[in-house]
Amino acid sequence: MTELRTPEDLSEDERQRLRRAHERLRTASQELQALEATEPIKGRWEPEPAPAEILDGARADLHRSFEELTACHRELLGYERHG
Repeated sequence: MTELRTPEDLSEDERQRLRRAHERLRTASQELQALEATEPIKGRWEPEPAPAEILDGARADLHRSFEELTACHRELLGYERHG
């Protein structure tokens, strides 16, 4: 088992790497949300469904971002995914 570290144990470069991984996941999530969960504006417009290939790409980006973040957590902080 990898030794657990705290965020305070990280170097500035490691913290920035972890921060970027969090930002990529947040951005990928927001982009997918914009494609899947856009609310219509009553009396003004109905959102058009995104093409399947666009949705597939956004879902793949979300998955890659999540995998990258969990890899950073494992490598930098020693956390393992459970379940």
